[in-house]
Amino acid sequence: MSESAGEVKDMMPHRVVRVRRRLMQSAVGVAAIVWLIGTLLWVTVQDAVPYLATAWYALPLPLLIIAGIVVCASNVRPKRDYRIVAISLLVLGLQIVIWGYQVFRESAEEPPADALRFAFWNVCRGSFGYDAIARELAELDADVIGLVEATEEAQSAEFWTSRVTGYSAVRLGSGMMVLCRGEILSVEPGNVSGPTEAEAVCRYRVISLRVDGHPLRLLLMDVKSHPLMVRKPAFVRLSQLAEQLDDQPLIVAADFNTPVDSVWVDGLRTRLTNSFEAAGEGYRETWPTLFPVLSLDQVWANGKVVWHRCRHGWSIRSDHRSITTEFSLDP
Repeated sequence: MSESAGEVKDMMPHRVVRVRRRLMQSAVGVAAIVWLIGTLLWVTVQDAVPYLATAWYALPLPLLIIAGIVVCASNVRPKRDYRIVAISLLVLGLQIVIWGYQVFRESAEEPPADALRFAFWNVCRGSFGYDAIARELAELDADVIGLVEATEEAQSAEFWTSRVTGYSAVRLGSGMMVLCRGEILSVEPGNVSGPTEAEAVCRYRVISLRVDGHPLRLLLMDVKSHPLMVRKPAFVRLSQLAEQLDDQPLIVAADFNTPVDSVWVDGLRTRLTNSFEAAGEGYRETWPTLFPVLSLDQVWANGKVVWHRCRHGWSIRSDHRSITTEFSLDP
């Protein structure tokens, strides 16, 4: 082997080391930028400002925590400014504590024997088979079931009543279905238009039911998932409906495509109570199923409904987790 060839061979490991070092530095730099921007958004405007909201939706707290771990791990080295390390670890620790407090709940109270059960599920257009979805819904043993993103194949009352027996069912349109062990009295459709969007930013249905002899209203809503869409109009309309329909027990179930931490969701708390926040059990986030980092699917109710327990299911039949709640109607 010539002397020049030997020198080239000796240089190869050094080049590999330099490339790896640069890649690591780049990864840490990206993680630091993500962590900084995401943290600033979380403690300031959140999703109140259009376009900045898109970044906030894309940077949920679990991803910020992962980025923070990468940054902190890279800083724990000799000759690092201990003040920067201490501040980074403090911020990361606070984020972990806040996230854990928000998304994990211990076992709720045991529901009374006469409690009713409601289930809500975004069935992901039946991508993994509606027959299997029907079997899982039957196992939930709910008195009322609300579905969104049910395609044409599954918008048939006969399809569901033949597979989930003991229910009456009504096709609601826009991918929504309701199944009930009781009477489905009426359905009122509605859409919400945005300030700039040509089509509706969300679609909803107000369904009047009689369950176990009691009147109950169900408001099913499916908010459009466009990342740049302004979500405020959907929540303004929902707040109006919650006020108008407050004369009877009201349950609101929706794929909001908006996290429960959103500033727009906060406005619901004046009239409605979130089922998981009131009586949750387990892990809160609902999307995506394999690694849930956002609570896009939510169930709320007015003061005439008492929550006893709320659980989120795990299934490979959809990219959204199902929600099963147990409740009583406040006389």
